[in-house]
Amino acid sequence: MKITVDDLSALEPKPNQFVAIDLEIFTNKGDDKHLHRPTTGRFACLSVCYDPDEVFIFTSELIVPSILEKLQDCVWVIQNSKFDLTHLRRWADVPPRKKLFDTMLIERILFNGLYDSFSLKAMARRRLGIALSKEEREAFEGAAELTPEMVEYAALDASVTLQIAKQQKKEMDKNDIYVWTEIDRPALWAFLDFQGFAIDVDKWNSLAERNKTRQLELDAQIPFNPRSPKQVVSWLSKHGFAKIENSQEKTLQKLINKFPNTDASKASQDVLDSRMYSKRASTYGAKFIEEYLEHDGGVPVIHTDYDVSRAETGRTACSNPPMQQIPVRDTHEFRECFVARPGHKLVVADYSAQEPRLSAYVSHDSKLIQWFNEDKDVYIELGKCIFGKTLTKKDPERQTMKSTVLGLTYGMSEYGLSEREGISKEEAAELIANVLAILPDMATYMEKQRRNKKMVATPFGRKQWLNPYSDQVERNALNSPIQGGAADMMKKALASIHQHWSFDCPFGVVGYIHDELVLDVPEELADDVAEFVKEQMEVVATDMVRGKIPFKADVSIGNTWAEK
Repeated sequence: MKITVDDLSALEPKPNQFVAIDLEIFTNKGDDKHLHRPTTGRFACLSVCYDPDEVFIFTSELIVPSILEKLQDCVWVIQNSKFDLTHLRRWADVPPRKKLFDTMLIERILFNGLYDSFSLKAMARRRLGIALSKEEREAFEGAAELTPEMVEYAALDASVTLQIAKQQKKEMDKNDIYVWTEIDRPALWAFLDFQGFAIDVDKWNSLAERNKTRQLELDAQIPFNPRSPKQVVSWLSKHGFAKIENSQEKTLQKLINKFPNTDASKASQDVLDSRMYSKRASTYGAKFIEEYLEHDGGVPVIHTDYDVSRAETGRTACSNPPMQQIPVRDTHEFRECFVARPGHKLVVADYSAQEPRLSAYVSHDSKLIQWFNEDKDVYIELGKCIFGKTLTKKDPERQTMKSTVLGLTYGMSEYGLSEREGISKEEAAELIANVLAILPDMATYMEKQRRNKKMVATPFGRKQWLNPYSDQVERNALNSPIQGGAADMMKKALASIHQHWSFDCPFGVVGYIHDELVLDVPEELADDVAEFVKEQMEVVATDMVRGKIPFKADVSIGNTWAEK
């Protein structure tokens, strides 16, 4: 392989030619949690390759704008482009472009569920029979200048990326192309423009201290060491849980439900609460601030690293920090710490009954479609049929209906429903049977989906390969089209909001948490932004289902993330 170093005049690609681009940066020890930020690392080199046998290496960030200008009419091929584009924007203006081909994201589109890894090393082995060594990558840590070995490493990465892309291009069908060009690629550009999420540091640290105090108070009243599995099992077995096998959360919760009025039950709940507060104090405490806090114009903010399609279903995930794991179901204390910037408001939006609406669309269930078209609450309507009375949104029976319907869309069994609702397996089985009797088209669809043992797809064409030997195969066959379809819809809505953003302020999205968008915008624009976001989300969703079912977005305006 020929390697040409720092000769910009030799770079002569043709228009629309696939050109691999690979950025290498020098890092310091401990940078790994911050590499998604353009504030971390130093330019090492940029590799450019449009012929697998020749690679151009450039060692100065000063000519990055000139390099990219020469490649303007080419298709940029990048492995994990979000990383490279984030840092390239430090040295050049890189606006959203359609001529982008991300080998990692496209490999996921092609083979989600079939492979565990979509790294360049894994793809090179699978596709090209090349064993890439990543040991040389470690040499970039703490280095100040390139060695010949580093240059060869960077050049090989670019050549391999180009070869993989050419194979992928031949394998993509029209659905794969749609998912890339209409969902994942546009969403990628939106994620690149996210702002930092403002945080009240004092309130966060105070919450961490309270959680630690709560844990210590509980520990003091528990008659054994709650951190010792052996002591937990021993004490509980003598005070009401005779056949306890271990001290895992699932086991304790099951026994609490089975033997509620025992000393063991109370002690077990204290153990679970102690563990919860301990985790909150450690995982979401002072260390969280120390590791992830940044400042934007004097405002303390958190920037998380979004991965467009990390989950097998195609759902977006995030890390460093994992914002999607911040507790919310049983407390809003943490969300209260995430706030609007001074003079701003938070706009929080999500879809109303998104999964049931998608279930209605894919199953063609006439009853569900009727209820949604009549703008009725499906959980209340089901409650009328099953419980024989009119429910309100506050009635526990409505929550039971919601758990049952959502559980069905995710392949939940009567065992899972019984644990979630605290009812017997027989009651859960009867509940599921009654719901499916009212929704026969849904029942037919579910039975058909369960027979899939190889591959399923979202309503919008995203594939997920199934493991026929897994005991979760039927559940995945049911779950993936709905969960993945919901993710497709959210990403397409996000992309549309990004593409049509015309307000006199930066693109306002600061959070994308599962099925929820959070925007931070000037207070005087909040009402207009809320109306705009609602319209974009509803138009995108209804268009994706060809107008067969209306989709609704719920939007609120507040000062903290908890006010939704």
